[in-house]
Amino acid sequence: MKLLQHLALSLLLTLTALAAPQKGTEILWDRYGIPHIFAPNHPSLFYAYGYAQMEAHSELLLRLYAQARGQGAQFYGEKYLESDRWIRVNGVPARARQWATQQSPQFAPLLAAFADGLNAWANEHPQSLSPAAKAVLPLKVEDVLAHGLRVIHYDWLVNRARVDQRAKRAAVDVHGSNEWAIAPSRSASGHAMLMSNSHLQWGDVHTYFEVQLTAPGVTSYGAVWVGFPVLRQCFTEVLGWTQTTNNPNGADLYRLKLQDAGYVLDGKVRPFTVSRETIRVLQKDGTTREEPLVIRHSEHGPLVVDTPNTAIAMRVTGLDRPRLFEQFWKMGLARNLAQFQDAMRMQQLPIFNTAYADRDGHIMYVYNAAPPIRARGDYQFWSGVVPGDQSDLIWSGSKIVPYDSLPKVIDPPNGWVQNSNDTPWTSTYPALLEATKFPSYIAPPTGITTRAQRGIRILSEAKNKMTFEDVKAGKLSTRVETADQFVDDLVAAANRSESQPAREAAAILAQWDRETENTSDGALLFYNFLTAAGPAFQSIGGYAIPSDEKRPLHTPRGFADPAKAVKALESVATEMRKQYGSLHVKWGDAVRLRRGALDLPANGAPSAMGAIRTSTFRKIVDGNAVIEHGDTFYAVVEFSKPQRAEALLGYGNWSKEGSKHIEDQLPLASRKEMRPVWRSRKDIEANLESRKLWK
Repeated sequence: MKLLQHLALSLLLTLTALAAPQKGTEILWDRYGIPHIFAPNHPSLFYAYGYAQMEAHSELLLRLYAQARGQGAQFYGEKYLESDRWIRVNGVPARARQWATQQSPQFAPLLAAFADGLNAWANEHPQSLSPAAKAVLPLKVEDVLAHGLRVIHYDWLVNRARVDQRAKRAAVDVHGSNEWAIAPSRSASGHAMLMSNSHLQWGDVHTYFEVQLTAPGVTSYGAVWVGFPVLRQCFTEVLGWTQTTNNPNGADLYRLKLQDAGYVLDGKVRPFTVSRETIRVLQKDGTTREEPLVIRHSEHGPLVVDTPNTAIAMRVTGLDRPRLFEQFWKMGLARNLAQFQDAMRMQQLPIFNTAYADRDGHIMYVYNAAPPIRARGDYQFWSGVVPGDQSDLIWSGSKIVPYDSLPKVIDPPNGWVQNSNDTPWTSTYPALLEATKFPSYIAPPTGITTRAQRGIRILSEAKNKMTFEDVKAGKLSTRVETADQFVDDLVAAANRSESQPAREAAAILAQWDRETENTSDGALLFYNFLTAAGPAFQSIGGYAIPSDEKRPLHTPRGFADPAKAVKALESVATEMRKQYGSLHVKWGDAVRLRRGALDLPANGAPSAMGAIRTSTFRKIVDGNAVIEHGDTFYAVVEFSKPQRAEALLGYGNWSKEGSKHIEDQLPLASRKEMRPVWRSRKDIEANLESRKLWK
């Protein structure tokens, strides 16, 4: 029966594959390089969407798809060998082939059309592709699905770095974002509003692509990672949603007891299942070498750590749920809260806090996940490496906590929901969700980020109902929550000391506006102090009053050892004077936005400082710092008639070498400006750069 179903689906894909989209399909490219796609039917829409992604990101997209196949090293060289090992060990290519046969009859042709659009652009523009990129072609539906698996399950849920850190009993946090939804009761216009704000690496697999999709029943606008055939951050004229990462325990590590060339399970020695693969690696001289790969599997899953003394297997949730792209698609087709929740109940997507708002005035927060129903153990237990010799800890993939039992808040009395990668229990203030009412393995019982504290302060302390401009100002706010928590105490402690460098630094901090604007004087000094103090001030003795997520506006506070805090400030001041010749250093002089030919002053703060406007940087040779992570796509939407929306993709909507759209939005980011979202033909054509029309 499965073979017949596979053959039937293959025939369906063959019959529905598009040589070209239907007449009248068009892509209108605006002056920021954003495609607005209009199509007479859904297959044509997906075809044109694939075509548009290749126009803007062909080299990046083809390299990402090669990596998702586990063939990055074959086409692009040695630097992708570890990526290929990770993909092959976890069986991503084989799983993608399986998923390709498990798509619904309604959605399978749309995936095929998307792949057709990708290939069509490549066939029309061979001169625009590098030899390596050409070698990846042609693309198949399974490539699209493998890329989705790699991004969602083997990057967001778990990745190589997280496995290594967890094996060492350490934590690693690699993603961050902000999301707000404001109800009509807190809106000056009486319409719900949504703030979407993703924080990601500025490039590679996390590169965002902004697009408008219009077809019968489709009015979607938003952004998603390059190579995805659907939208992740999305709004239509009637509703919208945004997402932040929530780090559910969806990928579990099991430490195996090795014995007699096998492993022990329930007191018996079991043999490993062994498979062998060969990874081809392109050499600098153009030849290839072959790298053998031996993959051992236990009942738990593949061994992701396999050394003579240590064997750790991994089990990942959601691998038996092949329709995650279709869930995103149905979320975008929803016309109201009930239909949106029906799409969410598919639970094909095993991760992401989701905030929702609509034109009917509803708002919602959902701790979206596909957590396995576990026999025992809490969140902390499953966040480490669990015993692999007990079969009751090996959960069934089909048995997950259902959507209706996940933590969620709908239309709360306070009139807003928020998340900034904190626990679900802080989605409202005062809190409405209690961790004790949910399985202890679903989410951490406590914890809040400083960005969440900042968001709660902005949303809860607004004296009047919030306007669109208020929400926009909140999104762009560079005020640092940690400064409000600690600067007064730090200044007072320094002024009581006999240290002249500390007192001079305190004088600057006392005058600092507590923001990270281009011109802020004192922000760099405080950032360097926080860096020296370490997480939770571990390097200087900790807090006087520890953090309490039930009191987000009042904790943490003070220094357990003020003398150590002053000593750290003195040391930081001395080093800054050596580096810059002065303690008066403007944030934008030291922290830069560099992309393409532009070098501009930056604003916004690293996540740990607690600003909604988030910018993370790295040091470079000239002593300055360059933003490489943080605010990517962000938008503010008011569900009025007509709808009002503004957005920005700070690093630009293209990665194609030589395009002005690599950097054309960077000046707006430097000035803390957003641009209007153009959705009507009149507005789009008034800002038109080029047009692609299929006749």
